[in-house]
Amino acid sequence: MEHAEVLGTLTEFIQRKVLDSAAGVEILPDTPLLEWGILNSLSTTSLVVFIGERFGVDVPAERMVGRNFRDLDSITRLVLDLENDVRKV
Repeated sequence: MEHAEVLGTLTEFIQRKVLDSAAGVEILPDTPLLEWGILNSLSTTSLVVFIGERFGVDVPAERMVGRNFRDLDSITRLVLDLENDVRKV
């Protein structure tokens, strides 16, 4: 998948499921999701489940670190890295 496609899918998920389509709330690729409290333990778990279902990759425990979930761009890079790891196997 391409970066823009993954980013768009993740943005839509965060908007719809985490922010509950809050009117007037816009998140950008560099919006600090952890710092602003948009992602917490429950919403991050929901996001990880979504990533597994939508992209067919599991996020291993060692990749469940703040720098990988800091913002949408970081999460997108994580998904693309995990997809590349799966293709190599």
